[in-house]
Amino acid sequence: MLERTLPDGRASRICFAYYWATSGGVERVFLNRSEALLQRDPNLQIDLYFHDDLGGLSLIERYAKARRLRDRLKIARTFDPSRYDSIFLVDSPQLLWEHPAVEQKMIMECHTPYAEARTYLAEWQNRLKILVVPSSGFVQVVEREYPGLRGKVKVVRNFIPRFPVLDRPLPLPSWQAPLFLYFARYDELKNFDEFVAGISSARQHSGVEPLGLACGQMLRGYPPQKVIEKHGARGSVIALPAVPFENSHILMQMVRQKRGVFVSCSKGESFGLSAAEAMSAGLPVILSDIPPHSALVSHREKFLYRLGDVRQLAKKMTHAIEHYDALAAECGELSGEFSEQAFLSDWDRLSA
Repeated sequence: MLERTLPDGRASRICFAYYWATSGGVERVFLNRSEALLQRDPNLQIDLYFHDDLGGLSLIERYAKARRLRDRLKIARTFDPSRYDSIFLVDSPQLLWEHPAVEQKMIMECHTPYAEARTYLAEWQNRLKILVVPSSGFVQVVEREYPGLRGKVKVVRNFIPRFPVLDRPLPLPSWQAPLFLYFARYDELKNFDEFVAGISSARQHSGVEPLGLACGQMLRGYPPQKVIEKHGARGSVIALPAVPFENSHILMQMVRQKRGVFVSCSKGESFGLSAAEAMSAGLPVILSDIPPHSALVSHREKFLYRLGDVRQLAKKMTHAIEHYDALAAECGELSGEFSEQAFLSDWDRLSA
C-alpha cells in the first residue's frame, strides 16, 4: 500500500484505469469520483485510461465537458505509469501484463459482479496488501471466494452525485398502470427473466395491470423479446435500448414523476449503482436479497425479496405501489449512505 494515495503540498496526478470504455458502471464511477476529488483538491490532475474503446470515450468526453471537468480531467491516449503518483486499476490484469511497472504504484480494485471475471484474484490474493471494493456487502462475496484476501479488502463506496431537479415536468405518455423500472444489461446475471416473471405474477395475483419499462444494453445472444413472450407479457413489458449514463438521472426523474418503482432481480452486484441512483432520485426500490443490495437498504426486508421467489417479488412490488410515499421517503433517507461525503471519508481512510 502506498504511504499516501494523494501526496500533500504539491500537484498530484492519479490515473483511473480500466480495460474497456463502454457506457457502463465503472465509467460512471470514474466520473463521479473525479468530480468530487477535483472540486476538493485544486492541485489534483486526473487521467482516465482505457485500453480499448467500445463506444464509451465519446460519452465520457461529452459528460466531462457538460460538467466542466475537462481542464483537469483528461482521457489518456497512451498508458505511461511513470506519469502518475498513483494508479487505480479496476478489474484489468491485462494492463499489469503489458506494463509491469504499474505494480509499484497501483491500488487494485474489484468492481465486477461477474464471478468469472474475478478469477484473476486467485493469482493476486496472496500478493496484494490491499484490494478496494465498492461496498461492504461485496467484501463478504470476495473474501468467501478468495480466502487469501481476508482482512485486506477495503471499501471505497460508490456514490451518486446530486443532479439538479428538472425545472419543469417532462411531457410523458399518459400511462395509468403502476410502473416498474428495470435499468440494467439484458442478461442472465441481471436476471431480466425474473423481472418479467414478476410483472406477470403481479398482473395475475394482485388484480393490477402493471407496466414494466426496461432499459439496458442489448447483448448478442440474449433475446429480451423471447423472454417477454415466454411469460405472456407482450404489452406489459417494454424493452428499450440503453440510456446513456449522462441521461440516467433524467430517466429516474421521469419514472419518479410517474410514481414508478425501481426493481432489480440481479443475482450478483458489487454495489448496485442503478439502485442507488433510483433511491437518490426518490424512487422506492425492490431488490433481490443479495449482500450488496441488502447493504444499500440497511437490510430492511420491506425492500428485499428472495431470489427465485416470483410470488414474493410480485407482492413486494404491489406493496411498494400501495405505500409509495412512505417507502420513497425512506429510500431517500437511506441514500445518504452513498453520498459524496461518504465516498470522501472512505477515500481519506484509504489515503492515510
